[in-house]
Amino acid sequence: MELVGEEKRIQALFSEVRLADEQTTPSFAGVWNRAQPKTVRTQRAFSLSFVAATALLVCALVSLAWWSRHWQRSPEVIATAPAVPATSPVKAGIDNEEVKPSQPVGRRVAFSSKSNAVRLASRREALLVAANRTATHEAKAIASWKSPTVTLLDSSSGELLKSLPQLNQTVDELKSFLPSQPR
Repeated sequence: MELVGEEKRIQALFSEVRLADEQTTPSFAGVWNRAQPKTVRTQRAFSLSFVAATALLVCALVSLAWWSRHWQRSPEVIATAPAVPATSPVKAGIDNEEVKPSQPVGRRVAFSSKSNAVRLASRREALLVAANRTATHEAKAIASWKSPTVTLLDSSSGELLKSLPQLNQTVDELKSFLPSQPR
């Protein structure tokens, strides 16, 4: 099959375009070699940033430990808070157990005067009473809770499933409890 004039011209144009592409396209080996050092640089950058972040974290932890150690030893006027008087026990509603508020241990607290200690003690007592009321209310709510699906678990033969057969019952008596099956 011979090429006609128009086809020869198209073939010549494609050859010129292919030659131009080959001249402008970089070689695979060149592109590959240029891409290799970039991956090494990113790995180095990652390792350097990891080392820097780890060093910063260690410095932060050391400074926090140093600060907390010196903060606890700072000289302040320290007074012993008076013990909060015990409140009366409250019935929790569960098996009539008494819920007693915990007795606070005399803690060392920094105060500028005794009036602050008294105010703090009364505030602590009020918080204790409020917490006791809340705990009592929550205990009653939990004790009276029933599952909404408990009725779905009941069946008409529930009594049979909850009891064991007696040794003196015969097989015929036990079969009377089973639903009749057509033979």
